[in-house]
Amino acid sequence: MIISKFMKNLYSPSMLKSYLSCKYTIFNEVNEKKLNLKKIELSKNDQLRLEKGNIHEKNYLKELKKKYKKVIDLKNTKLSKEEKVPKTIQAMKEGWEVIHGGYLQRDKWRGEFDFLIINKDLKSKFGDYSYEVIDTKNSNKPKPDHIIQLGMYTYMLEETQGVLPKRFTIVLKDMIEENVQVNQVNEFFKTHRENYEKFVSNGIDKIKPEKCSFCQICSWQEECEKIWIKEDNLNQVGGLTKVHLKKLIDLKIDTATKLSKLDPNKNIKGFKSEISYKLITQARLQKEYQKTNKPIFENNPINLHGKKGFNSLPEPSSCDLYFDIESVEDHVYPGGLEYLFGIYYVEGEKEKFEAFWAHNKEEEKQNVINFFEFTKKHFKKYPSSKIYHYGSYEITALLKLTSLHSTNGIDYDNFLRLEKFVNLLNVNKQGLFLSENSYSLKNVEKFYDFKREGDVQKGDVSQEYYSEWIETQDQKYLDEIESYNKQDCQSTYELHKWLLKIKPENTSWFKVEDNEKEEIELKDWETDIIEYQKKLEKSKIENPQIKQLIFDIIGFYNRENKPSWREFFVRKLKSHEELIDDPECIGNMELNGKPTPDKKSYIYSYKFEDQDFKLKKTKRVIIANNDDIEQKDNAGTIVDIDYQKNEVLLRRGVASGILPPVLSIGPEKPRPNSKLISNTYKFIDSLLNKEKKYKALISFLEKKIPEINGVKSGEKIVQSDDFLNEIPKIISNLKNSYIYIQGPPGTGKTYQAANTIIELLKQKKKIGITGLSHKVIHNLLERIEKLSKKKHFAFSGYKRGTLSDEETVFQGDFIKTYEKDPVFMSAINDENTGNIFAGTKFHFASSFYDEKIDYLFIDEAGQVSVADLISIGNVAKNIVLIGDQNQLGQPIKGSHPNESGQSILDYLLEGKDTIPEERGIFLNKTYRLNSKLNNFISSNFYEERLICDESTNKRLITFNKKSKIQDGGIHYIEMKHKNNIQTSIEEFEVIKDIMKEMIGLEFNDKGKIRKLGVEDFLVISPFNTQVNLLISKLENSKINNPRVGTIDKFQGQEAPITIISMTSSDSDSLPRNKEFFFSRNRLNVAISRAQVASVILFNPNLLDSSPKNLDHIKLMNNFFKILNFKN
Repeated sequence: MIISKFMKNLYSPSMLKSYLSCKYTIFNEVNEKKLNLKKIELSKNDQLRLEKGNIHEKNYLKELKKKYKKVIDLKNTKLSKEEKVPKTIQAMKEGWEVIHGGYLQRDKWRGEFDFLIINKDLKSKFGDYSYEVIDTKNSNKPKPDHIIQLGMYTYMLEETQGVLPKRFTIVLKDMIEENVQVNQVNEFFKTHRENYEKFVSNGIDKIKPEKCSFCQICSWQEECEKIWIKEDNLNQVGGLTKVHLKKLIDLKIDTATKLSKLDPNKNIKGFKSEISYKLITQARLQKEYQKTNKPIFENNPINLHGKKGFNSLPEPSSCDLYFDIESVEDHVYPGGLEYLFGIYYVEGEKEKFEAFWAHNKEEEKQNVINFFEFTKKHFKKYPSSKIYHYGSYEITALLKLTSLHSTNGIDYDNFLRLEKFVNLLNVNKQGLFLSENSYSLKNVEKFYDFKREGDVQKGDVSQEYYSEWIETQDQKYLDEIESYNKQDCQSTYELHKWLLKIKPENTSWFKVEDNEKEEIELKDWETDIIEYQKKLEKSKIENPQIKQLIFDIIGFYNRENKPSWREFFVRKLKSHEELIDDPECIGNMELNGKPTPDKKSYIYSYKFEDQDFKLKKTKRVIIANNDDIEQKDNAGTIVDIDYQKNEVLLRRGVASGILPPVLSIGPEKPRPNSKLISNTYKFIDSLLNKEKKYKALISFLEKKIPEINGVKSGEKIVQSDDFLNEIPKIISNLKNSYIYIQGPPGTGKTYQAANTIIELLKQKKKIGITGLSHKVIHNLLERIEKLSKKKHFAFSGYKRGTLSDEETVFQGDFIKTYEKDPVFMSAINDENTGNIFAGTKFHFASSFYDEKIDYLFIDEAGQVSVADLISIGNVAKNIVLIGDQNQLGQPIKGSHPNESGQSILDYLLEGKDTIPEERGIFLNKTYRLNSKLNNFISSNFYEERLICDESTNKRLITFNKKSKIQDGGIHYIEMKHKNNIQTSIEEFEVIKDIMKEMIGLEFNDKGKIRKLGVEDFLVISPFNTQVNLLISKLENSKINNPRVGTIDKFQGQEAPITIISMTSSDSDSLPRNKEFFFSRNRLNVAISRAQVASVILFNPNLLDSSPKNLDHIKLMNNFFKILNFKN
């Protein structure tokens, strides 16, 4: 440890926050004076922010003095920090109601809090009261550093008063109080605090700077850059990923110089030609720039033809527009705000700039309207002009805003159809190699000698300035931001001129059909949206919440498809290499031999490299980046995927032509939802016309307590544990209403649903069964068939499917698959029999079902949207929701206003973990999880309402004393690999060892004794790439037919042992966002597949990162609970 005099300063909440952002910042803090390191100083804005924070604190103190009589102020005294510690303890002993500005200490940790507030509901060593921490923060929303700071104060307070507070409070702007439950964040603090203490004791001198996401905003960035440049570090090469870095180091290519000296025309081992050429060229240009200090560029020869790079540039117009948006994040304005739209153009040699400002959500909406009014007017005058922007942010923001504000969505779509938006970043990245390590606009400006003016030079500074304007209302901040935004637009204009100047002669212009059209005629569905929005605005629907929800639902399916449409067009401009990183595609496949004739088709074999993808067998696919006008988009149907050989078989009709030797495939164009939309309008018409129809659906939308004959409103619905008899009675007594059956893992919700359906069939009821997928529907149908045979009950059931698509076909003894509507129409009109009608939402959108279904069962209802229920809920007299909001949720892509994008269960439960007893049925007993597993699952996901049947503890494994796993319950195995993203050989080795150690062990399954086999293990990973690797490697290790898959694959399944391979090495390596990776629901599903033991392989560095918000801390807290969980 260096310099002992710094030690005291290290143990503070602010240092812990720095540690979580980047460990090397602590080295810099410690050695700042010794090594003469230079840190970016506090700006005037930072100082002003501190002053505003002090004023906010003083104002809150005034409010507390009005509320409490005994208030002691220790802040405004001449006491030293050391002297304040005993004074704080004395004030607590004396029972002061409010203690302001005291000082806490625990071991080496210390800190000055804003307030301690007395809590008379929790005893402490001082008496029948205790204290909670309250801190004032002059912001709109709690930030991670706020949470970390108060969490550490709470830790210190626990030692002082002898009891851990249950919560702490952040007082935000306008005196809004944000309460944080300590049990939702405490494991996060506990583990990080302990890790930090170890690091300070013996790790500071050993740490080396590594490039990470925090670098962009770090005050020490320049110091680290000096080290990397001196080391000739590979991380200085632009476009080089962690995967590339790991491969190059393994090949002993460990400096930028070594990489730059390779022959770009010879592939680096393990790299595709395009990537190899790119990295070598990039390194060479950067090295040349270091010598000459002159910016250098070269054309990318790979994209000189086709539609990429310079070929994506349209011919310049006489008056093109250059567009840029300024925004602030959630912590500055609740929900974030796109506060400035800037448009620059040159008309008749005269420069013009339009600035559209917004300071709240209403003005943000008006900005969108104004933007489209201005641009449409401009396009009428200059039909061939375009909107140039740099990066995808502007077009993505417009997509989000038009959806969230339900305005100008049709205009946005028309602009896309007319290819009005041109992203110059794509031209740069695909068409040029630059001697810069980044393609950011600021880096590229030196090539066309653009000089900036003013104080605001970066986007994050503009956020700070806007934040200061909110505080001061000083116009100078807005003027600086507008100047910065205008310069961004001007720079984009100058970049465009430069690109036109250097455009290679052998490239073409990008052309669009109908480009000269002033407007596109509205399509029928667009007209309908406008018409129904107007109808609702004028309507007199009594319930304002329902009126708003229905208004927001209009256009749901169009909004939901927009991201897919955008991805479809964006992929057209991507290279095969770029599509490798798209999880919706399989990129850069190479033809493996000649195609084989098969009737009127060809079967093609393609090899692919390791990548994460979602495409599956039987799916129809397209050529994702097809730019050949003579080649059809249709790539055929996936016949098979061999994950061990990395091989895809495609069937394509002979009439479609021959597929190319290099191919990237992706999903088909989004499916039209005309029937669902039509049914939505049908429901809206019934509301507008005040028809007394669809009572169950309306009851759900109004979140009413279920109406049940024999049960008073507000009373407990289930009266006993005899679910098999009671639940069918409850549901058969529904009075044109709905009910939710919540089934946590292993509680038998599918069995309960099947049992109830059979009892209703005996009453000759018409039963509808639906879910998100055919697989979900088939799972319930299989259980109904099995139970019917056991009960010797026969019936007729009709499943909608396509006989040529095996995924949609169910052929049971009682339930058969049919393709045509007349079969269903005939059966639904037969009033003398009870029948089952099963299919996806597209089937139930059929008009002949209108209020003909007595009970509509929606399985896995947490995966179904409110919009879907509105579109099919008209079929049913009663609605039964089956599912669990704490398991896998609905897949949703679009941005939707208010509650219109929620799942059925999220809408109904409003954040609750369990359904209240008076509002639904909670299946409270698991027959899968033993007590050790259930202790974790019940306490963390089900408010401790879930209990385990005593029989679950009679599943026993005779463990090998030498094996890694010695007992049932949850087991964490720490992994220490580096630079793993979507695959981990290290985790495979551990999984292989565990399975080989345990296969063959004695398993007592409730008295039935047998040997554990391969089938008794579920191996789960978040990534398809790791799944494929594990299958291949386990098979090669003679562990045949292992059950390996993603979490989505195994929902509803179980096994004695689950092994969870989290794969990635650290948070910077995550290929998807933290919300997906640390998902609370996915964690629940993964662990709860186990009957006896669940093993999680996890690199703790994944949690060694700075969270972005309170939700991130809560998600990470769940994983810390596992790491620290004691069986």
